[in-house]
Amino acid sequence: MVYVPAEKFDDGVTKVIYISKNRKSRKVFNALDWLAKLVTHIPGRYEHTVRYYGYFSNKSRGMRKKADVDDILTILPNDTSSNEARQNWARLIQKIYENNPLVCPKCQGQMKTISIIDDFEIIDQMFKTSKSFGYP
Repeated sequence: MVYVPAEKFDDGVTKVIYISKNRKSRKVFNALDWLAKLVTHIPGRYEHTVRYYGYFSNKSRGMRKKADVDDILTILPNDTSSNEARQNWARLIQKIYENNPLVCPKCQGQMKTISIIDDFEIIDQMFKTSKSFGYP
């Protein structure tokens, strides 16, 4: 990348010349156009950039491909008990959304899980009932 000041051009506009890594192609941008292209690479708030490392890194995949190794990933069984898993979901939701799901939004009292319902018809019925009581 080369920055060229405005004084060097007849039109008086600052330019940026982008040169590719292999130096075979180059592209000229106005300074503001270059900034607009550059800003698109900045992640938004609470957005994570994706980086591959370990098993999924380019180097590891390339070495497996070169060695002609079967690329099957082994999934390890979960060693946590169901009680530990119940405690983890609330901690993870609080970490991501910065809001404790086990605190009542109206009275700020502590709530606890009494059951896990996975039947869609019961969930739908509970949702309709909560709307009739004025909950959002």
